[in-house]
Amino acid sequence: MDHQNVVAEQMLLACILRDNTVIKEIELKPEQFSPHHAPVFQAMRELDAEESLIDMAALHMKLGSTMNQVDLKDAIDSLLSTESYKHYETTIIRAWKRREARLKAREYLDATNDSGTEEGLSELISELSNLEQAGIQSDEFDAKKELMAIYDEAYDGVIQKGLPTGFVEYDRMTNGHDEGQLIIVAARPSVGKTAFALNVAMGHMKQGAFGHLYSLEMSKKSFLKRMWAAAGRIDSQKMRDPHRLFSEQDWRNFNNGMSEISKLPMYIGDSSAVTIPQIYARTRKLMRKYPDQKHFVMIDYLQLLKPLAKRGNRQEEVSEMSRALKNMAMDLGIPVIALSQLSRGVESRQDKRPMLSDIRESGSIEQDADIVAFLYRDDYYDKESENKNIIEIIIGKQREGPVGTVELAFIKEYNLFVNLDRRYADDRQRAV
Repeated sequence: MDHQNVVAEQMLLACILRDNTVIKEIELKPEQFSPHHAPVFQAMRELDAEESLIDMAALHMKLGSTMNQVDLKDAIDSLLSTESYKHYETTIIRAWKRREARLKAREYLDATNDSGTEEGLSELISELSNLEQAGIQSDEFDAKKELMAIYDEAYDGVIQKGLPTGFVEYDRMTNGHDEGQLIIVAARPSVGKTAFALNVAMGHMKQGAFGHLYSLEMSKKSFLKRMWAAAGRIDSQKMRDPHRLFSEQDWRNFNNGMSEISKLPMYIGDSSAVTIPQIYARTRKLMRKYPDQKHFVMIDYLQLLKPLAKRGNRQEEVSEMSRALKNMAMDLGIPVIALSQLSRGVESRQDKRPMLSDIRESGSIEQDADIVAFLYRDDYYDKESENKNIIEIIIGKQREGPVGTVELAFIKEYNLFVNLDRRYADDRQRAV
C-alpha cells in the first residue's frame, strides 16, 4: 500500500468525521479501501444507515480493539475543508484499480499452463475492461446548456444521422446506424443476411467509416470474395474459377472491384472461437490507431460467438452475449451490427414473414436491440412468385423510429443489393 493512498484514506475518513453528511455523497465501497481502513468505512456506512452520529466513540463501540490500530488524529487536525473529500475519493479509486489490475494479472499468470490459456486471457481482458470503466461517475450536468444545444440543432435544421447504408428508403426510415446502437439482422438460412450485412458494411465504409468485420463461419478470403463480387458485379460462381470462366468484361469488372474494395478501411477477423471481450479489445486498439475515423462492428453471426461463460441454459448464454454487445456499442460509442438466426417456427405459419418471437434463442436479444431488421424473400418459399429477387427488409423494432418494410432488389449471383428505383440495364433484367 503506497503512502499517498494511506493518507488519502485517512483524510477522507476525517472528512466524514468532521461532517457526517459527506458520506451520503461518497460512492466508494468498503472493499475499495485498504484492509486497514475498510472496516472503519463499513462501520461508518452502518452508522449512517442507522441514522446514528458518526464519531470516534461510536466507531470504537462498533469496532472495539480494531480502532486502536487506526490513527486519524493527525488527519482530523490537518483537514482544512470537507469539500476535499472529492479529491481523496478519486485518489482511492485509482489506487484500488491498480491493486485489482495487479491481482487479476497475477491470478491469470498463476493459472497459465501449456494446456491452453485463450479462455483465461479472454476473461482477463474482459475483467480489465470492466475495471477501467469502474469509478466515480461525474455529477456535472447543466440542463440549460444541454437544452440549448438541442434547441440550436433544431433551429439550424441539424438532423441526427448515423452511418448511411446507401439504401435510400432504409436510411430514410432509420436515419442510418448511429452511435451506441445494437442492430440485429435476422433471417432464415440462405435468404441473404450475410450478403445484406456486407452490403451495409460496404455502404458504411464508402463513407469513410472503419469496419471491424467478424466472420465466424467462413474465412476472411470468402468474405472478401463476396464483397469483391458485389463491388465488381461479378457472378460469384465464376469467382470460383476465374481463369477458366471469366470473359474480358469479367476481368475488367474484377479489376474495378479490386480497386474499390482495396480503398475500404477495414479489419476482418475469422476466428471461430472469438469472444466479445476479444472483439472489444481489438476494436478499442484500432479506434486508437485510427482516431479520426468513425467505426462500426459487424458480426456474422451472434449465435456462433463463444459464450462469456458456460451456463446451464443456452438461452442465458445468448442473452448474456446480446447484452454484452449492447454494452460494447454504448461504451465505445459505435454501431454494432450482429446477424442472428431465426427459429424454424416461422416455417409452420401461413405467412412466413418473421417477427420478434422468431429470433432463435432470443432471450433478451429483442430487448437489447435498438433496431431489428428481418429479411424476407417471397421466392424463397414460392419459386413461381412474381416478386423474384425482391427482398423485404422488415424493421420489426426501432427504439427511436418507425417500424415498417423496405423493398430492395437482390442480385444473388453478385451478392449485391440495390435500391429498386436504381434497377436499370443489366440490373433490371436480373432483378425482375
